[in-house]
Amino acid sequence: MKTIPIIAIFLLLPLLGKAEDSFEIWKQNFSQYAQKQGVSQEIIQQYVPKLKHLERVIHLDRKQPEFKSTFSRYVKRAVSPERIQKGQRLFVEQNKILAQIEQEYGVPAPYLLAFWGIETHYGAIKGRIDVLDALATLSYDNRRSTFFTQQLIALLKILDEDKIEPPKGSWAGAFGHFQFIPTTYFQYAVDEDKDGKRDLVNSFPDALASAANYLSKIGWNSQISWGREVILPDKSWSSFIDEKMSLEEWYQKGFILKGKETLSPFEKTIQARLLMPAGKQGPAFLVYSNFDVIKRWNRSDYYALSVGILADHIAKKKALNVANLLDENLIHHEDIIKVQDHLKKLGFYQGEIDGIFGDQTREAIKSFQKENQMMADGYLSKEVLEKILK
Repeated sequence: MKTIPIIAIFLLLPLLGKAEDSFEIWKQNFSQYAQKQGVSQEIIQQYVPKLKHLERVIHLDRKQPEFKSTFSRYVKRAVSPERIQKGQRLFVEQNKILAQIEQEYGVPAPYLLAFWGIETHYGAIKGRIDVLDALATLSYDNRRSTFFTQQLIALLKILDEDKIEPPKGSWAGAFGHFQFIPTTYFQYAVDEDKDGKRDLVNSFPDALASAANYLSKIGWNSQISWGREVILPDKSWSSFIDEKMSLEEWYQKGFILKGKETLSPFEKTIQARLLMPAGKQGPAFLVYSNFDVIKRWNRSDYYALSVGILADHIAKKKALNVANLLDENLIHHEDIIKVQDHLKKLGFYQGEIDGIFGDQTREAIKSFQKENQMMADGYLSKEVLEKILK
């Protein structure tokens, strides 16, 4: 199956016209472009003239949360008792198909259930927005037109090749049990139930196998887990935050995997790095390469940790008791913007000033902390916030 040439997308903006052009003119120009990209004339005529501009989608795209979610709040929502219980029940009820897909793709069933639970609450909440209209709206908009035009082209090709109904999903164009965006669907979806089409909305086997196929193709290591909560040594440990070492080396430095007194010969060789999502007052984790694979699905550390923790609960392994997490201080969105601006002026931050607390912001905070002889955990505590803004 052919993928869409990314370079062609960059030729799109002059073709589609300026942002102030009417949506109707945009649809005419888009039809010509879609045909050049290999979308059939039949599909173009069937769907493009009916596309609607959704102002609500633009509003949602521009909307910023008032506060940055804390680790404790995020993980308590994602790894709720209800999600754990339903995941454990489905692990038993769907054992046959889960075992079959695990054997075929090498991704353990508890992880697939964890992704499914977090993305759509096990298929209960897939989204209600017409994805074609949402993608057309965002393609027409000038903020991220290139990306969303690529998604719209992919979705039209999916409708043509797989003969599925136009899906409903999120405002950003993700849909189905696992909320795939169209380009991911186009490249990684599989027809597991052998009915002649890849249907990630209505076919549970297709959806489950496609998620496993995607994770396998982007580097999932079937021999290891995502990571483990760790007990910090009494002696100084802050200098190890950016280090990557084998579990044996971490063990020798006084770090102990919670609930595990000894390591097998293979476990001793696993490479891991230290992650402290809530700073020195919160839990600490040693995370493995599969944690980074989860982050290719969603770049948030909180999301990746939630997937791993929920998967452990579903498998009834020793897992973090999220109910016991202490609530952290909420950081206002405007404060993150101020922090990014100050860190940029000080030469620590090179990213966009957008109020999003991502990896670049976290690394900039670490650099600032090191420069100021503070514990370099990358956590934006009240103390660190005040120090940066001083």
